[in-house]
Amino acid sequence: MAIFLPFIITLAAAFLTPLCAQAQQTKKVPRIGLISASDRFQAFRQGLRDLGYTEGKNIVIEHRHHQGRLDLIPSLVAELVELNVDALVVESQQAIRTARKATKTIPVIMVSSVDPVVAGHVDSLARPGGNVTGISQLSRDLSAKRVELLKEVLPNMRRLAVLWDTQGPGPKVAFKEYEAAAHAFKLDFQSLGVSGPNPDLERAFHVAKNARRDALIIVSNPLIGFHQGLVLRLASMERLPSMYESKTYVESGGLLSYGANPSDSFYRAAYYVDRILKGAKPADFPVEQPTKFELVINLKTARQIGLTIPPNVLARADKVIK
Repeated sequence: MAIFLPFIITLAAAFLTPLCAQAQQTKKVPRIGLISASDRFQAFRQGLRDLGYTEGKNIVIEHRHHQGRLDLIPSLVAELVELNVDALVVESQQAIRTARKATKTIPVIMVSSVDPVVAGHVDSLARPGGNVTGISQLSRDLSAKRVELLKEVLPNMRRLAVLWDTQGPGPKVAFKEYEAAAHAFKLDFQSLGVSGPNPDLERAFHVAKNARRDALIIVSNPLIGFHQGLVLRLASMERLPSMYESKTYVESGGLLSYGANPSDSFYRAAYYVDRILKGAKPADFPVEQPTKFELVINLKTARQIGLTIPPNVLARADKVIK
C-alpha cells in the first residue's frame, strides 16, 4: 500500500492543479451599472483607477447614456438589473427613483442634487436604511444663496426668471425653493418651464426678454445639461445675466455659478463602489454631503453682456475666468 501512496498523491495533484487554475481564471469580476447623461462620470472612472481598479481587468463598467431623454431611463435601469450588476451608479432623480423601484437587492449609489431624505430615497443620511446610499450635493439648499448672490451682482434686480424642466422631479423641488427665495427678496418671479425630449428653449428666452427679466437662474438636470451649448448661446444673445448650479456651465461661457464641485462628488462615488464591493451594506453606509462650495465667475462673459461684477463679489470668487 505504501508503494502506491506517492502515485495516488501525484495523480490527485495532477487532477486538482488544472481545477485550481480554472477557478482562479473564472474568479468573478465585479460589474458596475452606470447611468448618466453627462461626462462627469469620467471623474468616477478616475476615482476607480485611483483605488486600484482597471476596466476590463478587475472591474467591468456597463455604461448606459440616456442623452437627456428621461423616458429612456426605465428601460436602461431594467437592462442593468437584468444583468444583475453588483452595484448601480445613478445621478438624476428619475434614475434614482426608478432604480429603487426596480431592485431591493442591488446596491444603488446615487449622486443626488436634492435632499435624499426629503425625496424619499433614504430614511436618514446617517442610516439610509435600504439599498440606496451615496452623495447628496445639497445644491437645492443653496437656492436662496444663489438668489442672494444675484442681488449682490445686480443691486437693482427686480425681475427674476427660472428656467427648469417641468417633468424632472429634482427641478420641481428647485422651482419651489427659488420661488420662495425670490418672494423673500421681494422679486417679481417668472417660471420658464420647458419639457423634453425637445425643449423649446428659444421660446423660453424670448419670453424672458419680452418680460424684461433682469436675471435668469438655470436649474440643472439631464435635459438642460444635454442642451447646455444652446442655453449658453441664448443667454449670451439675449445679454441675460444668468446663474448656474454647476461650474461646468461657467467654464463653457456662463456668467456665474455657486455650488459643490460636481466632479468631486462623482469621484467620491467610486469610494462607495469600492466599499460596497468589499462588503459594506448600503443600509448602514451614511450618505455624504459636500463641505465646500465654489463661487465661479466668468469675467469674459460679464464684459460681453456689459456687466460689471462688484469688487466685493469678485474677491469672494473661488475661480475667476478672464
